[in-house]
Amino acid sequence: MSGNNKLFIVKYLLLVLLLALGACSTLKRSDFTLLNASSDQQVHVAQQQWQIQQGEKKYSLEVIVERSANHWRWIMLNQLGQRVVTAESLAGQIQIELLQSHSANQLLPALLQAWQFSYWPLADLQTADPRWLFAERDGRREASFSGILRASIEYHQITDRVSPWQGSLSYNTPEFSLLIHSQPLN
Repeated sequence: MSGNNKLFIVKYLLLVLLLALGACSTLKRSDFTLLNASSDQQVHVAQQQWQIQQGEKKYSLEVIVERSANHWRWIMLNQLGQRVVTAESLAGQIQIELLQSHSANQLLPALLQAWQFSYWPLADLQTADPRWLFAERDGRREASFSGILRASIEYHQITDRVSPWQGSLSYNTPEFSLLIHSQPLN
């Protein structure tokens, strides 16, 4: 094996190792435990366009979501339609598979939390952790942790307020903001 081939292999292995370590470090523990199930018995499947702004960084993603009473799946795609992340609840466990490096990976599980805060029934969220308080009024949902407002969700152009799966919402935290346009597929 020539010296150039050895150097290429070493560089390749280092890149793979860095990507793997980077992927592991993005899965920071959240103070909100993601929910495995929903009290809503209806199956929801939607195609969503997510526009994320984190400081000066802005990027768009496609997210395909599915939620039933006992299972959910969340698939994040980049602008080329390539799968970046798949997350799902299986047998009471949350499994996250990182497939590509992307800036959004740094926000996991905060993006999953944003999805659940925005689309899960309020009663489910409230019973998940007593340290969290959720309130909803006038097309707005707020999530507070230990008395500190952590996220606010504004429901825009929602055709059926009981089911926010059709329309747009904005999710805002001090760390990032998110605009979600959702179109049901079922």
